Amino acid sequence: MEGKLLRYDVIKNILQTSNNSPVISNLGPTSDELWHITKELELLPRERNFYTYGSMGLCSSIALGIAINTNEKVVSIDGDGSLLMNLGTLSTIGRVSPDNLIIVACDNEMWAQTGYQPTATAFNTELENVSKFCGFKNTFKCTNIDEFKNIFENALKIKGPTMIVAKTKETGEFPEVTPVEPEFTTYRFRNSMLNNNEAKL
Repeated sequence: MEGKLLRYDVIKNILQTSNNSPVISNLGPTSDELWHITKELELLPRERNFYTYGSMGLCSSIALGIAINTNEKVVSIDGDGSLLMNLGTLSTIGRVSPDNLIIVACDNEMWAQTGYQPTATAFNTELENVSKFCGFKNTFKCTNIDEFKNIFENALKIKGPTMIVAKTKETGEFPEVTPVEPEFTTYRFRNSMLNNNEAKL
């Protein structure tokens, strides 16, 4: 697979178009890039960013918990490696069927940070199909940024749950680790939800 998308561009577009929606990011480079892009766009601290450091496989599970407690759109930026570690979350999302949840799976077909080992999506596993048969109302796959922009803009308008598989490529470089403290992330994020009238928490 020759991916045409950069995860950085995907995340940047999400921040530019999702207004103040909660954004939950997968651990490692995904959370690092979310923080750096938030800084680049002069949106720090953006209280609606939830960085899931140390929680591999749980990004979309956390996003599900948030989605069923608010009327706002909730965006999970997950990865193929993490989703494959916890495929049960896709089945649970399909069963609960929150209409405000969007999962963006950045699928590079590998565990890049630990040595570029191939994941099952490098072979026969299609996360779009898995999501569809788990009960997601909308499933999409894209390989370039223009496709992603159109699909994500539409996803913000329609009822979910929605899965967007963004086929990405690695650059071989990882962003600088960010100065994020998990305890403060939780405190800041929780307060931002409690202070919003649309939240049901």
